[in-house]
Amino acid sequence: MRPRQLIQFLAVCRLGSMSAAAKELGIAQPALSKQISQLEHELQAKLFERHSRGVAPTKAGEKLREEAADLIRRLDSIKHAIHDADNEVAGSVTLAVITSLAAALAVELYPRVERRHPRLSLHIVDRTSDGARDALLRHEVDLAIIPNVATDLPKAASIPLFEESFQFISRASSFARPRSLTLAEAAAQPLVLPFHSHDLRRRIEETARATGVTLNVKYETSSINVIGRLVEEGLACSIVPTTFWLDKIGAGLIAAQQLTSPGISRVHSLCWMADTAISPAVSTMRELIRSEVAAMLAVGKLSGAPSFQ
Repeated sequence: MRPRQLIQFLAVCRLGSMSAAAKELGIAQPALSKQISQLEHELQAKLFERHSRGVAPTKAGEKLREEAADLIRRLDSIKHAIHDADNEVAGSVTLAVITSLAAALAVELYPRVERRHPRLSLHIVDRTSDGARDALLRHEVDLAIIPNVATDLPKAASIPLFEESFQFISRASSFARPRSLTLAEAAAQPLVLPFHSHDLRRRIEETARATGVTLNVKYETSSINVIGRLVEEGLACSIVPTTFWLDKIGAGLIAAQQLTSPGISRVHSLCWMADTAISPAVSTMRELIRSEVAAMLAVGKLSGAPSFQ
């Protein structure tokens, strides 16, 4: 069992498709299938169930997914620990993150910083997309993770982290739902959405206009928690990226369906001001964030696909 095999296995888990994983990894699908078969043979366990839409991890596959992601993360930590052994980084870094991602990132980043860089102090502040952008422009924060950098923050230096797809969420029920629905079908349902000033709302509106779809907006709010409660109570549905909702989806309180014809997505980037000198602490934190995001995507703690350069 080699690290490369585990990375390939994690890609298949995340994408739910051998062909999609092979394309992302830059290898032929038969070669990837062979690697997965060798892994199953070595472990004497079936790792995936095949179905018409692709593949899904078995119980053994889910266990390996958890252990493999942790192992890849530890190997990465070892490499960094050896590299930093004679040059321990110290300092303070303030990171602005949009509200829907802040909690998920915080519970992973804080412990990792404490383990690997005990003299590095990380401060995470949650903001709206516009608030995170403005904080970076005013030099109130060192780094920011925000969407739509090319249009909203063209003067910033940035690294694409991951692409996040929007999904249709509604109150969970006992009857079976299709895995996906079209934007027109979703838009016809009573919706709760952020106000027009919110970047998420703007992205939805732009896509709807481009395809001639009319949104049936019943409620508007600036609160992601209000959106969640209205959906849970069955008072409205919504169109959102799902990272913030993964726990509720997993607990069976909210149902999520993929949007098609067309889909909607946004790319989150790690940003800093190009005209500002980068300290060793900020440089270290940039690399740690990239590594942690990759690990979270691999195990499904973030909803999306990597878009690293």
